[in-house]
Amino acid sequence: MPEPLAAFRTVGFGLLVLASTVLGGCRTDAAPFAETSGPAPNAAEIRYIRETGSAIYRRQPFEWTRGFVTGVAASGYAICLRAPMRDGRLDHTLLILQRRIEGAVSQVEDDATILRASADVGPCRNRSDWVPAR
Repeated sequence: MPEPLAAFRTVGFGLLVLASTVLGGCRTDAAPFAETSGPAPNAAEIRYIRETGSAIYRRQPFEWTRGFVTGVAASGYAICLRAPMRDGRLDHTLLILQRRIEGAVSQVEDDATILRASADVGPCRNRSDWVPAR
């Protein structure tokens, strides 16, 4: 006759395996982790983001993230931009500033990197801190 504790261990282990299997299915590797609470851009950077986003999206309305994206593999200060495409999907862009901006940026000093490939904009897809560019 099996003892009650052994049966409880077997059932408990089975529930543990079932729970880990179910919860394991909730994980996604679609986009790398990106914090949503990076530092906020200053006024000069906001102006640069609006001007660059306006050029990228051909003067169409777009949004940008309230804070810089941390956890991006590239060095610098990354900000996400997005605009709706004609088919209803969102077109994401990762704009990487090499340094913080203070004042105006001349064409000679403009060394920002613009990434638009699907693999590069993964950190932008799961963000929730979008603000409209005015």
